[in-house]
Amino acid sequence: MTERTDDVVLRLRDVYEADHARLWRSVYAFGGSRDVADDATAEAFAQALRRGDEIRDVQAWVWRSAFAIARGQLGARGDRGVGDSVDMSAAPNAAEPDGLAHVLDALSELELADRELLVLCHVGGWRPSELAPILGVAGPVLRVRLHRATRRARVILEEEV
Repeated sequence: MTERTDDVVLRLRDVYEADHARLWRSVYAFGGSRDVADDATAEAFAQALRRGDEIRDVQAWVWRSAFAIARGQLGARGDRGVGDSVDMSAAPNAAEPDGLAHVLDALSELELADRELLVLCHVGGWRPSELAPILGVAGPVLRVRLHRATRRARVILEEEV
């Protein structure tokens, strides 16, 4: 391997070690399918490795790609995500609060983009300012989208109670 390739592999390994479990849980919460979570996270890291030096921000690229792959898989299946029941205990290093599966099931009524944003913030642990480069959206636009998605989610959850 060249020195340049070694650097890419090291950066990708660091992102994998730091983010893989959290990314998998987030994609799983988004799509409600272990298969989608497995495939999307693995494919995102594989594509990042193939692209190598083309990627400036590996972490942002992998997260954006994993969700794009998951959206594509859900779309191909004609699925809105969050299937029969979301069992977060299946996730690597699972430590999710009780009742999360019920919340995610209720939120399956949201548009995919709204659910993606909420999952990235509340399951993935991203702050809105950190999500701007991941989603390729300006910060103020992202905050407005998050506010609207939160308002829609609140209405859905209040109806569930």
